[in-house]
Amino acid sequence: MFINPITTGIPQIQNLPSMFGEQQQQNNTDETSAFSDIFSQIYNEYEDTQTQLQLDSVGLINGEIDDLSTIYNNMTKATIAVETFVAVKNATVQAYNQIIQTQM
Repeated sequence: MFINPITTGIPQIQNLPSMFGEQQQQNNTDETSAFSDIFSQIYNEYEDTQTQLQLDSVGLINGEIDDLSTIYNNMTKATIAVETFVAVKNATVQAYNQIIQTQM
């Protein structure tokens, strides 16, 4: 039995090296703010999820929210955001300590 490839409906990826080249060039020009942007983005996500959990708690107490699956999903998002923030913080502190301990 012969199997036909499924290439007829799938668009081909073109200019792949140029996409990576542009991304690499952009990263080289703005390396100093890249980590701070990522760290602030993770922290903002953490704050947003905590704010949403507080709003959900108030809404549940006031009887405005009947769907507990939404609250559960928001709690899961908040848990993941906290774990991500703590993991990035711990990795940053560990890298800083390794840099400090290097001998010159």
